[in-house]
Amino acid sequence: MLGELWTGLLACLYSNLRPMFKWALRWATGKCELLRLSYQHSPGALRTKSIEYSLKHSKNGQLNRLVKEADTNIDAAVVIVMKTKYIYPEVHSRFESIFRQSLVQINGYIKLQQTVEELRLVKYSSENADHEKKLMKLWGLLEEEKLTSRVSSQWKTLGFQGDDPMTDFRGMGILGLEQLIYFSSHYPKEAKSILSRSHHPTTGCSFAIVGINMTELVYTLLKKGHLRTHFYNGTQSPPSLQDYHEVYCYAFSEFDAFWLSEKPKDVMEFGPVREKYRKKLTAKLKENNMVLTAKFQDTSS
Repeated sequence: MLGELWTGLLACLYSNLRPMFKWALRWATGKCELLRLSYQHSPGALRTKSIEYSLKHSKNGQLNRLVKEADTNIDAAVVIVMKTKYIYPEVHSRFESIFRQSLVQINGYIKLQQTVEELRLVKYSSENADHEKKLMKLWGLLEEEKLTSRVSSQWKTLGFQGDDPMTDFRGMGILGLEQLIYFSSHYPKEAKSILSRSHHPTTGCSFAIVGINMTELVYTLLKKGHLRTHFYNGTQSPPSLQDYHEVYCYAFSEFDAFWLSEKPKDVMEFGPVREKYRKKLTAKLKENNMVLTAKFQDTSS
């Protein structure tokens, strides 16, 4: 509690003194903040997040919008910034490409947030043929036994709570199903191993429910901006939905290992263990060079 209060006080103090620091540094170096940050840091999260912070806290409304709006014209934005900050390409030839790269990453993250949110808001419907087809695909990816009927107690073997999986997708919508399918189709060996361990009489933890819970955890990390570290380090291109699903696969697999390492007495300990894991993952994402990649994820493919 005291630590959070102290952190808040320091943040408030820095916010008030920041304009003075900016002025002093500009006077001493002859460079604006964006120019200094672009040259000061190597490509990656530290550089892009620093530039993002500068734009977000600028008194110029045009610059603020660059980190808030998904429909930003990157080329036009670069021109506006260079004119506003009096950055001349013949003097600072590297700035344009460096700044554009950071804007591409920042804007890509905003668009990814929108894409994921749109998927989350799509409610699963048993009357939607595409939704039903995807649900059947999930069964086929994980089970060899034939499903006797659409509503069946067999679904519990995959870790759903009842005879109809539809009810378990209420919180995360079609996104929860999409991510279970992605994990099970791209990494079947890992997914089936976790499914097998989920059947253990004491340490077993429902595969599908944990998977949907990980969808919520990764979604929250994305929404709060914590995944910027991973994406800004991992790709210079705008992050895709597939890139996002890869983070989900990492989170699901790592939680399974973490759950077992905690040696829970039973599934009733899921809540505290999950919270402990969330804090661990959030702390990891505060490391400037962090990229979330598990051993089973082949980054060369």
